[in-house]
Amino acid sequence: MQKKTPPPCAVCKLIRIYMLVAVPMIFIMWTKPEIARLQGISLTNAFATLVTCAFIGMVLWKYYYEIWKPRREAADKERT
Repeated sequence: MQKKTPPPCAVCKLIRIYMLVAVPMIFIMWTKPEIARLQGISLTNAFATLVTCAFIGMVLWKYYYEIWKPRREAADKERT
């Protein structure tokens, strides 16, 4: 039988996120690698495209769960 461990506290979660995101980002900024593939790409436009795609995906996801799925479940209940 496995022991149930309590969920981590908010500070622990923040530290983990920092370690997973900020530390590698700081390391990359400190080493300043020259990546040939990124020389012709506007990072601002790439980030804006990523944010737009994420927003569209989120709207579609919410539409599915808020509108499409309840209607389909209600139609299935009426059939039975």
